[in-house]
Amino acid sequence: MAQSECECASVSKCDIFDFMAKHVGLTVIHPGGYKATEHLLSALHINGHSKVIDIACGKGTSALYIAAKYGCSVTAIDISVELIDQAKYLAKAKGLSTKVDFLVADAQELPFEDNSFDVAVSQAMLVLVDDKLKTIKEAYRVLRKGGTAGWLELSWRTEPDEGFIDHVTDVLCSYCMKRADTYAGWQTTFSKAGISELDIGKYSFENGGIVDMLKDEGFVNTVRGFSKYLTNHEVRRRMKLINSTFKEYPQYFGYGTYCFSKN
Repeated sequence: MAQSECECASVSKCDIFDFMAKHVGLTVIHPGGYKATEHLLSALHINGHSKVIDIACGKGTSALYIAAKYGCSVTAIDISVELIDQAKYLAKAKGLSTKVDFLVADAQELPFEDNSFDVAVSQAMLVLVDDKLKTIKEAYRVLRKGGTAGWLELSWRTEPDEGFIDHVTDVLCSYCMKRADTYAGWQTTFSKAGISELDIGKYSFENGGIVDMLKDEGFVNTVRGFSKYLTNHEVRRRMKLINSTFKEYPQYFGYGTYCFSKN
C-alpha cells in the first residue's frame, strides 16, 4: 500500500482520512457515505446466499452493513492490524461475528483461491494502492464466473490541471488526491486490467449535513463528532477548511461507482 505524505499526527496536518477517523471519530469516511454505498451495492446483485469479499474494509462498517442488510456471509480484509482489531470488536458488539470474517491481508495479494466469491466490493481503496492493475486483477481472480465486482472511488468530474491537484493536496493534506482520476481515466485503468465492460455511475459531492451524518454514524457517534467540533478549535478549523474547499470547487469533486461481471 502507498503511504500518505502527510504523516504528522497533528489535527491540522494529518492525512484527511486519518483526521476524520482519529480526531473526529467518524466510522464512514469514504466519498458519499452510506448513500454512495447503496448506489454501489444496488448494482451487484447480492442476496442471502452470496459470498462477499470486502477489500480494504477499514473499520468494517460496510462489511457489517452488507451482512446485516442481505443476511449473507462476508469476508473482509484490510492491511491494517489495528483496523481489523477494531472491526472485530464492532462485529461482536453488533452480534455479527458469525456472519463476517475479518482478516489482515494485502489487496494486491489476496490469500484466497481462484473463483472463491460471488461478489467483490471495495471503497476508496484504489487511490491508496501502488499497483492498481494488480489489485483489480486480484479481485477478478477470486470472483466466480458470473460474479460481480464494484469499486467506489474519488473521481474528478472535470479534468483538473496539475496546479489545482497540488493545491488541494496541500490544503486538504491528502495524498490520494494525486491518485484520483477522471471517470474516463478510471475506465482506462480498468480496461488495462482486462475489464472490457464497465458500468460507471457518476455522482457529485453533496453535503447532507446532520441528516446524512445521523444515517452514517448513528445518534451517539454523531453527538460525539459534533461535540469535538464545538469544543476543539483545531478540529473546527480543519473541518471548516475541508468543507470550504469542497464547496469552492464543485466542478471537480465527485465520486464514481465502477462495476463489472466476470465472464
